[in-house]
Amino acid sequence: MKIGVVALGGCWDSGLTAVLDVLRAADAARVRVDSALPPLESVVVTAAEEPVRTAGGLLVPSGRLIADCVPGVDLDLLLVPALAAQSPSTMVDALMRQDVRAVGSQLRRWAAAGGALAAACTGTFVLAEAGLLDQRPATTTWWLRDLFQRRYPAVKLDMEHMVVRDGDLVTAGAAFAHIDLTLSLVAQVSNRLASETAGALLIDARPTPSTGTMSHYLEQHDQLVSDFEAWTRMHLHRPVTVADAALALGVTRRTLERRVRERLETSPYAFIRRLRAERAEHLRATTPLPAADIAQQVGYQDPSAIRRLRRGE
Repeated sequence: MKIGVVALGGCWDSGLTAVLDVLRAADAARVRVDSALPPLESVVVTAAEEPVRTAGGLLVPSGRLIADCVPGVDLDLLLVPALAAQSPSTMVDALMRQDVRAVGSQLRRWAAAGGALAAACTGTFVLAEAGLLDQRPATTTWWLRDLFQRRYPAVKLDMEHMVVRDGDLVTAGAAFAHIDLTLSLVAQVSNRLASETAGALLIDARPTPSTGTMSHYLEQHDQLVSDFEAWTRMHLHRPVTVADAALALGVTRRTLERRVRERLETSPYAFIRRLRAERAEHLRATTPLPAADIAQQVGYQDPSAIRRLRRGE
């Protein structure tokens, strides 16, 4: 997954850097989880070629221009971190800035071309201002809820969840939801990888006042689903079944199917096929192994099964 992090003048320093750091941590953890997982790449993108100054005064060099990015080719998703507004009026002032309007225009072009979008905290205002949240469920930062509702009545505002996903659109509320948002994107690649990344970043898990800010992702994390993914990856070379996995994990097949469907929105069988296809593609791209050998390494005896996997059959 290739993610472009949009750097806007006056953005929260922590929002921009948290997204980049979580993605780097996830890519480092990827090798421990399964080297066949696709790399997690992040790049700073900007609307113009001039450096961007953050709210804290840090100077961010100009990155790849949004206008030059093609969905699915250069990047898979554009993520807008928070702008450092201190009041409703300064939020509106920020939205009126020429550079913010330019980004909104480029985000519309990106979305029209089929590109996925994400935003956290006040970054959701940038998407809403561009009309990209109309008639779609989304969330925003709690303290600007009233302004958001008045300004964007067409948005289906959901303040009950920290992270709201609607197809190729993901939004998150509150300043430190940048971490929740990024972990949810990592979980699209692998739930197990998101768990490993969260574990690496949460240095001290002892009960302290700081645990009140612990990631919403961890609150929603399902250990059984992570264990299912880990067990399956370890046994991809065998013709394993959902029943085998349930027995190994000490749960009923019905329980495993229900939990996987709830968390991953797919069946355990479909998830196993996805992991097989992922591993097969990795072997095809990184080794000289013939199709018959690759098929055996992902649990199939018939090489034609690999072709059917690649076609999604």
